[in-house]
Amino acid sequence: MLDQVKGLRQKAAWKLFSEGTPFLSHAYYRQLEPILFRRALKNSTSGYDPIGYSFHGGEFEKLTANNYEKALRNIWKAEIQAPYLGIRDASKLEKAGAEVNDEHRETVELMSVATSDMVRKEFEDAFSPEQRQAIGHILSLIGHGEAYAMFTSSKLVSVVQGTGARLGMAMQVMEEAKHFVVLREMLRTLGIDQPLKPCAYLLFERIANADPYTMLFGMNTVLESFATSVFAQFADYPGLRHIVHVFHMDEARHVGFPKTYAQNGGLPGWVTTSRKAQRKRLQLLLPAIPLIFEYKPYFEAIGLDNFSFWGKFLAKSVRVADDAGFEMPFTPEEFLSQINLLFNSYVTAFEPEKFDEYRDYTKLHRNEYREDIMARELQVFGPKVFGVAN
Repeated sequence: MLDQVKGLRQKAAWKLFSEGTPFLSHAYYRQLEPILFRRALKNSTSGYDPIGYSFHGGEFEKLTANNYEKALRNIWKAEIQAPYLGIRDASKLEKAGAEVNDEHRETVELMSVATSDMVRKEFEDAFSPEQRQAIGHILSLIGHGEAYAMFTSSKLVSVVQGTGARLGMAMQVMEEAKHFVVLREMLRTLGIDQPLKPCAYLLFERIANADPYTMLFGMNTVLESFATSVFAQFADYPGLRHIVHVFHMDEARHVGFPKTYAQNGGLPGWVTTSRKAQRKRLQLLLPAIPLIFEYKPYFEAIGLDNFSFWGKFLAKSVRVADDAGFEMPFTPEEFLSQINLLFNSYVTAFEPEKFDEYRDYTKLHRNEYREDIMARELQVFGPKVFGVAN
């Protein structure tokens, strides 16, 4: 009798999922999301225009050229000017340029590469128009995210405690500004820049409006983990390879900030243990769920398994969050088991031709990315994330 009841419950649950999912999806995208999007636009704290790819108030090109870009070109390099200090702050290009009295700032070099005809031709020769647009949607998500990363990092400079922490966060502001400017210009050069989708805008605005420690979790732990996943995935793609692998190094360092900060005693104990703080972190991620399904066609257009990409990203983010003291109302393994259940159920119900057996979409492998990127990810996210021994 018990088995029969259990079987009836399972059948009822499956019927509810398979028939209710399309209904809920339609209700969200056609009715709820537009309302939330308009409200978020009206009450935006960040002042960011998700369609114009810029902050409200205009570009102020002269200020960008006269202040930001000149500051990047002329910034003093301690490694070159005072090597005895032991500070490592210069790129290979800068060190090589210094030897011939022709020092170049990394951002200026990246910009010249990102907007070159060589990059455009290499990209167009490698991908069809549909693939190029799909890549544009994915990278534009990161490009807009960099604007929010710059905004939130600047707010967090006054929140973190300690000289080293504030120096690190201030440097993150500069690096996020570099990413935003270069990625935006690269996407415009390639003709694939896209406006920010409402579900992503809602997520970014929630992070920008969160309390400081929830903001640190949302930006440095979750979104920066996503950025590393995207940059690692596209590190060798024609036309993109010249830029994104450089940004992966920066983003990996940003992901590592909360963990190091917590290990040095900077994170208050209540941030980890408070049930209210844990619920806030969970609520912050709710707008991210539609992203998985809204961006599914773009990942599949370029031959990537959508659920595999998102599952691996979620595996990285929840585990590194746990290591950094950003605990959730559930353990990472409990959360990932539910993600696997959701993805497998979706494929079984709506794409049965793709279902062979129950898959672990969250499992990462040691050869997931190219060697240098993999070494960096192992260092930042830890061996347990990739299922290898310590």
